[in-house]
Amino acid sequence: MTQKTVYILGAGFSMNAGAPSQGQLIKEIYKLKTTYTKSSKAKVQEWVDKFDDFLKNSLMVSENEINNYTLEDIYTPLDKCISENIPFRQHTPKNLSELRDIFNRLIVLAVRGSIENSNKKKDSVYNFAKHLLELSRERIKNEKTDNVSVITTNWDIMLDNTLYSLMSKETKPKSIKFSGVVDYCCYISSLDKNDDSIKPGLYAIGKGRYNTKILKLHGSLNWMQCPRCQRLYVKFYQKWNGGYIFDKKYCRHCDSNFGAKQEEANLLMTNLIMPTFLKNLNNIQNKLIWQNAGIELSEASKIVFLGYSLPQADFEFKQLLSRMIRRDAKIEAVLVEDDNPDNLKDSDSSKYQTAGFRYQNFFSGREIKIHYDGVETYIKKYCH
Repeated sequence: MTQKTVYILGAGFSMNAGAPSQGQLIKEIYKLKTTYTKSSKAKVQEWVDKFDDFLKNSLMVSENEINNYTLEDIYTPLDKCISENIPFRQHTPKNLSELRDIFNRLIVLAVRGSIENSNKKKDSVYNFAKHLLELSRERIKNEKTDNVSVITTNWDIMLDNTLYSLMSKETKPKSIKFSGVVDYCCYISSLDKNDDSIKPGLYAIGKGRYNTKILKLHGSLNWMQCPRCQRLYVKFYQKWNGGYIFDKKYCRHCDSNFGAKQEEANLLMTNLIMPTFLKNLNNIQNKLIWQNAGIELSEASKIVFLGYSLPQADFEFKQLLSRMIRRDAKIEAVLVEDDNPDNLKDSDSSKYQTAGFRYQNFFSGREIKIHYDGVETYIKKYCH
């Protein structure tokens, strides 16, 4: 049977390179009001004011507790009311959808700002990307070779951009404008009409090239989606000055097919799934990604969790793990020392809240190896 490794990335993978934790995101959003100094500063300040007004006047959060509030408690009432088409206080369902998209855009800016302003090195991301590409390129020799993929719950695009940058520097065949492609395992189009470097994975394989699969279960900062045809539009930002965040972008396929330029029905929206217990996974593209994630797990002889804490809110993903991981698959988890339950006494109730305990409990009927020396150390040791 083919040996295949599936890497599962969580917040710890990205935080290691400067991304904020979910608990830090609200603080990072408020920071934008003073730290965002580019041409769209006034627009960002307006959005932060709307975010602030929603927290204080709709959710009734006190000034002292704002930074301790959770994204879950913000998005759960939003998503519940939108899905059931009912108002939330003074906000209509349509208004709630508009606010949700604004909040998503603030999250995009906050994550990017935190990464750009961080002094943390990105070596682990770069080295991991090189490791993935070395394994992925084997497909050029034999198209049936499929020995690695990544499943991630993260929104950030540090890994995506690094892979794309490394791929763009590779020698390309004369008749093809790409060497390899980042494969999101769903139906995508390039945001820029003439960008020939963004292609589906199967197309790349058919051309004798290779794909590197990244299945992003909770959406991505560089995805925009057409509400009409459900296509995902993708762009890799090597240099970024706001991109689609401030400019309205429309689905060029629907513009052409329906003969109606820049209709609201064709206006591209962000695609981010929030960390709530009410995740809406009914979107056709997200369904496709989740279905392909299940296939990847079922084919894996080895599964490595990198910085993923196995949180309770991810119960949909946990059931996918339970249902699709093979009995004989080797399992490793890479955490940090604070996640180690052995550092606490049995009488200490916090022992049972650690990520290490959750892994021991969840995979108790399997053989699992847990590393507590962090993502960077693991990548240096094993991903080369």
